[in-house]
Amino acid sequence: MSKMESTFLVIVLFIGFYKAVNIGANDVANSMGTSVGSKTLTVAKAVILAAVLNFLGATLVGSNVTDTIRKGIIDPSAFTFEPTVFMYGAFAAMLGSAIFVSTSTYLKLPVSTTHAVVGGLIGFGLITAGYSCINIDKLIAVVLSWLISPLFGGILAFLLFTCVKRWILDSPTPFESTKKILPYIVFLIFMIISLSIFLKSPNLKFSLIYAVGISISIAFGSGVICYHLLKGYKPGEIDHYVPVERLFGYLQVLSACSVAFAHGANDVANAIGLVAAVFHVAQTGSVVMEVPVPTWLLAMGGIGLAIGICTFGYRVMETIGERITEITPTRGFSAEFSAATTVLICSKLGLPISTSHTIVGSVIGVGFARGINALNLGIIKNIVLSWIVTIPIAALLTIFIYQGIQFTL
Repeated sequence: MSKMESTFLVIVLFIGFYKAVNIGANDVANSMGTSVGSKTLTVAKAVILAAVLNFLGATLVGSNVTDTIRKGIIDPSAFTFEPTVFMYGAFAAMLGSAIFVSTSTYLKLPVSTTHAVVGGLIGFGLITAGYSCINIDKLIAVVLSWLISPLFGGILAFLLFTCVKRWILDSPTPFESTKKILPYIVFLIFMIISLSIFLKSPNLKFSLIYAVGISISIAFGSGVICYHLLKGYKPGEIDHYVPVERLFGYLQVLSACSVAFAHGANDVANAIGLVAAVFHVAQTGSVVMEVPVPTWLLAMGGIGLAIGICTFGYRVMETIGERITEITPTRGFSAEFSAATTVLICSKLGLPISTSHTIVGSVIGVGFARGINALNLGIIKNIVLSWIVTIPIAALLTIFIYQGIQFTL
């Protein structure tokens, strides 16, 4: 390997790390934004929790095999050209998508980092192989996720918070109603968390029946424990809404932690997938659909996610937790749990989904349950516009960077 190639690979590693930092900074709001907005967690506690859980998810159950071409958006037969071209194109896609996510984070806009990667790959494909290499069906599926993700999440959050409001908050005895209903809610939470870990984590290969059986056992045990803990509990406050919100705050944090862990496991590939692909090409001289990801690279991605969370994660967290609608623990729980449920169900049904879009839709859903005036429509408009421009801008940035590389060679 020449000195120039070695230098290029070091730069690729640096860009991959930079990309992981930006993904951590933007996507932390998926898991912790509502907990901060409801004042259940401080910003410091939220970023520490999210950083640790993202790192653990990335390193413990992050995929050790990654797709060279994420989401099948580019036709594999397009990569019959020189491996060097692939390496430079992948580098441009990494940097282009990272710059877009970095800019979005600065503007406090929650965007889909997966879609930014897809946009970078489209730009890469267009500049190297032309329009014919784009898988239009896959691209349509990604665009549909702009509608499916927030719509499903929003509807479920609206229905869930409406039920919580009717059966608990509007009850003559809200705390007593909470004691009766909470064990069932805990059952559902642990059911969804367990299924998400057993079915969605790339390195845990469980059959559906086995995963469901274990999840039901864990959920049932958790519900029973909750019932006995609440049985003799007496609130010290005269206002029974205070302990109700406090209890839901615990459930909200629990849901948020599961989303953070799952994010580290699933989205670390957005940061280091193309890095692994470039290293594989450099070592073998061939372009393949799937490449192995060494543990040290997963760890690097996990560290990058954690650093991004701890440094700039608060910016997008503020948008999710405070700027769309006012969040309380009951509303935050409804949004987080609905987002986690939506992502799990849609993933298993094969429907295109974006965690970022889903949590935004869920927050809008709980806000809408209180009326349209409870929503900040200006912020929502800006968020939706950022979703629409994600793919084209990431693609254009990639094309510009690739052209710059070609000009300097």
